[in-house]
Amino acid sequence: MTIANLSKRLEKVEARRHVGQPTKIIANYPVEDEEARDALIHWRQWVAEGRASVKGAVLWLMQPPLTVEEWTARYRPQDDHLH
Repeated sequence: MTIANLSKRLEKVEARRHVGQPTKIIANYPVEDEEARDALIHWRQWVAEGRASVKGAVLWLMQPPLTVEEWTARYRPQDDHLH
């Protein structure tokens, strides 16, 4: 493989790369319309804060992990299910 061939392949990859504001959202939690609009408008801030990442034209929203207290409150068995 020559430098010229590698440069040509790199140019093709760069040409396919999305540059600019994300156009789609994928999230690992339910997202309301208002939150989705805010995320797309302020996507750079969301990425800087670690609330989202960008891959191509997609803004990936990630819900922060639950604290121990939040997990316990959400997944605690109900008293009538205890034996």
